[in-house]
Amino acid sequence: MTEIFSVGDVKAARGEKKTGYVNVGETSVATVKIPLAIVNGAKPGPVLCISGGVHGAEYSSIEAVIRVLRQSDASKLNGTLLIVPVLNMAAFETRGPQGGMSTGFQSPIDGINPNRIFPGNPDGSICYQIAATFMSQIVSKADYYIDCHGGDLNEELGPSYVVLAESGDKELDRTNREVLAASFDSEIISITRTGGSSVEAATKMRKPSMIIETGGYGRLIEGSVQLIVNGITNTMKRLKMIEGGPSPARKQKTRQRWNVYVTRGGICYTPQIGTKVKKGEKVAEVRSIFGELLETVTSPIDGVVNFRRSPIPVSTNDRAVGIIPDEDLPPPAPRPYP
Repeated sequence: MTEIFSVGDVKAARGEKKTGYVNVGETSVATVKIPLAIVNGAKPGPVLCISGGVHGAEYSSIEAVIRVLRQSDASKLNGTLLIVPVLNMAAFETRGPQGGMSTGFQSPIDGINPNRIFPGNPDGSICYQIAATFMSQIVSKADYYIDCHGGDLNEELGPSYVVLAESGDKELDRTNREVLAASFDSEIISITRTGGSSVEAATKMRKPSMIIETGGYGRLIEGSVQLIVNGITNTMKRLKMIEGGPSPARKQKTRQRWNVYVTRGGICYTPQIGTKVKKGEKVAEVRSIFGELLETVTSPIDGVVNFRRSPIPVSTNDRAVGIIPDEDLPPPAPRPYP
């Protein structure tokens, strides 16, 4: 009972739950830190890292991580939980910044989207330093990693989907699907093609890892919170970290979302989440501030709308709609955005 699990200055003995902060760097007026809870189980077992708030206004996923921490009982746990409720603390504090399609995801300190620059760089700007500290000091000590996301202030998402990175290692990819993804009540698995994501960086470290996406509009949605909590609980049961059997896995299918962009700026009108669309059918309409029709955008495929722009103002080349295809079709090359 004397074994200590430590990350920086945060330390927890067997059977203890401890909270604190891992130092990263400084701005001109503040110290930049990562909040960390260590729940060190009474008995040995796997180490599971759970993070929220990589994007600071994805509130349903942040609340889910906090709720998992509140409910965790070190005396009944096999193994260790490393829980980061909010990684991007500056964005969480400022509730933004708001602006174009991407700025809701960025840190107000250096204007960078953390989920495009993992594993970070200790010699880079603050976001790079946060990512580097998180990966090198926290994720490196984990056996498994779950990154919790959801719709930010400027997006509405479908019910939920899982994001994985393929490694080419059959056993690692099997664990990602059959242990992690299978624990979540999500029909869709999406294979990331976005460089610098948390799940891509963790997979390169040979860590079984996944992202869960649910919720949106910057709202606290109880159904989305509970979906994540239940998924993490199921994961812990599959890993034998807590007692009980996991819920049966639902049938999951791999689909790559097709994103549809506008070429005109103005006010954008899109279908409701869950709307079924056919190839060639209108999925976005851009009008001027005077109500004049500027552009009509059609769907490139048959599928279901699972993402849409929020709020309605758009600029040239903004993403307006995301569509999950009915068939497993390779999407066009992704457009880079922060």
